[in-house]
Amino acid sequence: MRLSLHTLMEAGRLPPLAHYFAAFVARGCGLASDGIVALSAALVSARNLDGDVCVDLAEHAQRELFPADVAADAQGPLAPALADWLAALAACPWVGDPGAQAPLILDGERLYLGKYWHFEASAAAALRARSAPVADLDPERLAQGLERLFPAPADAAGAGEPDWQRVAAAVAVTRRFAVISGGPGTGKTTTVVKVLALLLEQAPDLRIGLAAPTGKAAARLTESIAGGKQRIGATGGIAPDQVARIPEQAQTIHRLLGYGADGLFRRDADNPLPVDCLVVDEASMIDLPLMARLLAALPASARLVLLGDRDQLASVEAGNVLGDITGRGQPIRYAPEQLELLAQVGAAPAPLLAAAAGSEAADPVADGDRPQEPAPAAAVALLRRSWRFGADSGIGALARAVNAGDGETALRLLDDDGQPDIARLVPPADSLHPVCIDWAAARFAPVLNAPDPETALDLLDRARVLAALQRGPYGVETLNARIAQRLHTQPPAVPPASPSLGQAGAVGDGLHHGMPVMVTANDYEVGLYNGDVGLLWRDAAGRLRAHFRGPDGSLRTLSVRQLPPHVCAYALTVHKSQGSELDEVLLVLPPEPHPLASRELLYTAVTRARRQVTVHAGEAALRQACAARVQRSSGLAERLGWR
Repeated sequence: MRLSLHTLMEAGRLPPLAHYFAAFVARGCGLASDGIVALSAALVSARNLDGDVCVDLAEHAQRELFPADVAADAQGPLAPALADWLAALAACPWVGDPGAQAPLILDGERLYLGKYWHFEASAAAALRARSAPVADLDPERLAQGLERLFPAPADAAGAGEPDWQRVAAAVAVTRRFAVISGGPGTGKTTTVVKVLALLLEQAPDLRIGLAAPTGKAAARLTESIAGGKQRIGATGGIAPDQVARIPEQAQTIHRLLGYGADGLFRRDADNPLPVDCLVVDEASMIDLPLMARLLAALPASARLVLLGDRDQLASVEAGNVLGDITGRGQPIRYAPEQLELLAQVGAAPAPLLAAAAGSEAADPVADGDRPQEPAPAAAVALLRRSWRFGADSGIGALARAVNAGDGETALRLLDDDGQPDIARLVPPADSLHPVCIDWAAARFAPVLNAPDPETALDLLDRARVLAALQRGPYGVETLNARIAQRLHTQPPAVPPASPSLGQAGAVGDGLHHGMPVMVTANDYEVGLYNGDVGLLWRDAAGRLRAHFRGPDGSLRTLSVRQLPPHVCAYALTVHKSQGSELDEVLLVLPPEPHPLASRELLYTAVTRARRQVTVHAGEAALRQACAARVQRSSGLAERLGWR
C-alpha cells in the first residue's frame, strides 16, 4: 500500500505546508492531487523546510518519498524513473525553465521553488561580478601596511609557516569580495580590523559598514572591533585619526536592510546601502534568501568581506551559503596569478604558499551554462592557527578530530583522564545521566544567588547546556524544565562530587526569578534581536523585570510585558548557541545515534567553550555524529565554479 500525500501529512511524515503547496500546484495545473507533479511539489517544499535549496531528482528517482523514521507498515509514494520524471515536469505549465517566473523551476536535474532559483542565481551572479582583483590598488602602500601590521617574528628568518592572518588581509584588500574563515580563536576579527586600516590607507574616505545575522553576533562584533582598534592603535603604527575612522557599531543584517513590520526590505538594488565596504560576521548563519537580498542591496562597486567558520553548522533556514562559497570543505588552491599578487605585496613567499595552499587553480566547470570564471578560491582565506587552543588543549584536539570525522580519536580524547578540559558522560540506557542536571544546577545556582542582575548576567555567560534536539527527554524543552525545577527546590552551592537527582519539586508555569531568556524574533522598537540573551530578575518591589546587556556593555532593563518572543535559556540548541563564547559547555546528545547529531553540530558545540567541554553521548552516537555530515542540496557551489 502506498500512502497518499494527505495521509502522509496526517501521519506527520509530510509538513502541512508541503501538502497544501502540492495541492495548490495540482489544482492550478489541472492534474491529479497525488500525481508526479504534485509529488514533486510536495518534495521540493518539504526539502526546502529542511534546509535544501533544491531537489536533485537523480538522487530520489525510483526511491520511496517521505519515508518514515522507523519501520512502517505502509510506504510513501515511489518516485518515477528519472527520464519519466523530467518529462512530466517539463510538460507542466507551472514548471518553468531557468529564469522564468513560475512556482517551480526545473534546472537540469534540479527542481527548485521558483523564488529560490532566483535567490541562488542572483547571489551567484553578484558574487561572480565581484570576483576580479581591484583595479585601483596601490601595491607598494599595501606592502608597507602589511609589514607594519603583521611584522615577521624576529627569529623567523623568512622560513616556517606563513602568517595566515597576513595572507588573509592581503586577499581581502586586493579583492572586492573576500571570505576570511577560521575556527574560534584564529583571529578573524583581529585580522579584519587590520584589513579596514589597510583599506583606509588606500581610500581615506571609505564608508564602512558592520553587520551580523543576530543581535548577539552584532554586539560581539562591536566589542571585538573596539578591542582591535585599541590594539592596532597602540602597536600597529597606525595614525590615531585613521584608527578613529574605523567604525565600531555593528547592526543586524535585517536592520541594515531596513526590514519592516510589513515583511519588506527597504534597501534593495533601487535603494542601495550607502557603504563602500561591508564587513559581515558569523556568515555561516546567513541563509540563501538573506544573502541574496544583502548582495542585491550592496552597490556594485562596494567591497564585501565575510567572516565565519565554514566548518560550523549551516543556517537554520535553507542554504549553506558560506559552505558553498568556500567549496564545501575542499582545499583552497590559489592560482599562480593569485600567488604572484600575494608575493608582490609581501603577504608571504610565493613558493611557501604554493606548497601550503596548492599551486593549481580549480578548473572552471566547462559544460552547459555553468560559469566560466575561475573558482572563488582566490577570494577565500583560511586562518589555520588557533590562539585560543594551544598544542596541549584537549578542546582543540577534540575539535580537530571531530572536524576530520575521526570518531575513534574523539572518543579516546574524551575518555582520557589526562585531558582535564574535556570529558564524557556515559548515559544510562534510555535515560539522561543524572549528572547533567547536577552540572547545570551547580553552575546556574550562583546566578540565582548573585547580589544584583548585572553580576548575575556576568555569571550567566560562563556556562550553558547545549543540546542537539528541541523536544524529547534529551531536548532543550525537557532540560530547561528539569533545571528550573532543581534550582527552585534544591540549588547546590558547589559542583557535586557524585551523581544526585535531588528532591522532586515543582516550578510554576511561566516566568520566574533568575530565568535566562533568549529572544527569538527581532523587535526594533524595543531594541532586542534574535539571539539576544537576558535575565529575569525581581526588583526591590517584587516586580519581575528583564535585563539585557546593551551594545556598549551597559545594563538595559525593561518590563516583562515588553519582551519580544523568547524561550527559556538554561539549555539551548546548538544552532541557537552559534556566535556564543562560554567558559564551560555541557553537550547533551541522545544515547543512541540520531540523524540530527552531525559532525558540524558536534564541532560547533565543542568550539563554543574556552575552558571545559563535557559531552553526554554513547560510543555509537559519538562515532556516528563524527561521521555524519550535513548535506544540503544546492546549485550555488557549481554556479560559482566549484566542482
